[in-house]
Amino acid sequence: MSSELIEFFNVIFRYIHVIAAIMWIGNSLLFTWMEINFVKDPKKGDDSLGEMNMLHAGGVYFLEKRVIDPNNIPPKLHVFKWQSYTTWISGFILLIAIFYSRPGTLMLDPSKSDMLGWQATAISLASLVLAWFTYDLLLKTPLRKNTVAVMATAALILLGYVLWIDQFFSNRFVYLQVGAMLGTIMSANVRFVIIPNQKKIMDNLKAGRPHDLEIGRQAKLRSLTNHYVTFPVIFLMLSAHFPSLYGDPYYIAIAGVVVVALIIIKWMMNLYNTFSEWLYVAFAALILGCSAVFGLKYVSANASGGGGPALAMDDPIRLGKELYQSSGCMACHQPMDSSIAPTLHGIYGTERQLASGETAVADDAYLEESILYSKAKVTKGYAAAMPGYETVFDEEEVAHLIAYIRSL
Repeated sequence: MSSELIEFFNVIFRYIHVIAAIMWIGNSLLFTWMEINFVKDPKKGDDSLGEMNMLHAGGVYFLEKRVIDPNNIPPKLHVFKWQSYTTWISGFILLIAIFYSRPGTLMLDPSKSDMLGWQATAISLASLVLAWFTYDLLLKTPLRKNTVAVMATAALILLGYVLWIDQFFSNRFVYLQVGAMLGTIMSANVRFVIIPNQKKIMDNLKAGRPHDLEIGRQAKLRSLTNHYVTFPVIFLMLSAHFPSLYGDPYYIAIAGVVVVALIIIKWMMNLYNTFSEWLYVAFAALILGCSAVFGLKYVSANASGGGGPALAMDDPIRLGKELYQSSGCMACHQPMDSSIAPTLHGIYGTERQLASGETAVADDAYLEESILYSKAKVTKGYAAAMPGYETVFDEEEVAHLIAYIRSL
């Protein structure tokens, strides 16, 4: 697939993916918030499960959750499902267009394994399917009666899986793969449990049978799973923009800290009506989580070099590497050519084919111009997407970056 076509798919379907995800996540957050804030009116009996009044845009909205009378079924019921389906479908298209089309460059890390691209694609696809079946099976075991046991078991299974794929997938794709698996579980919950259970409820009512609350509770359990996974999935799916995290040697531990902190924060947000200290705990989770991430990065930054000679504190290669990582260069410039950007490994001194039809030698002057004025000489086959850094890096920083690139 050509780079221009990949870029087109990237723009169109990423936009669709983000908009659909906003709508889906918004529904999840809103409905859970309403569940927490419904107030039971004892005068209305057992058929009314809770009600509330909401003020928005100058109007008052009255909401009531109730058991439906089979003899008085509302003529119109709004069902929310296409936000979920659209999010998953557009995300899967992006996986195909960006990653599966060129698996050897964006999915795999050649320094970890010599696995073939089609094998990586097969593992990724199979994992999406098996993630759902594993989760669904877990929710059908006796463990489902103990939320902590279910979460602990699922976390251990996921950790084992992450340690396995870390042996061949690139760090960046490990984050994205886990995010895609969790997103698949969330969407499958909607498609195979939540919506079918809603249909069962309505079919029973139309047949004159009473409202079965147990079917609704099963759907609610899956919905709550989706709700608490939402924040971690957002982090994982945006992780491609955080090379300082996925590029860290302790990136798995960093992801674990972030995920746990986000779940605790969401949990506290849901307890604000019943737990007066919820805000303090949420802030504590945020502060402790950030501190743990900074601690892990400090440890990795000060770890020994594995037996090689230590670099001087003013070593330009080391300083260039730190700048390269902290500025996000590694997010696009992978160890091998990708659909996003050419690799910088081994580029120094080579002849470059430019989009203008000209050629240029990748020497110090070329690299400096490409860093500061990225659109001056665009490599053939790539879009002029890299921003210019003329107002970001000073002369010394550019020299450090060039020194590091020369060392690759």
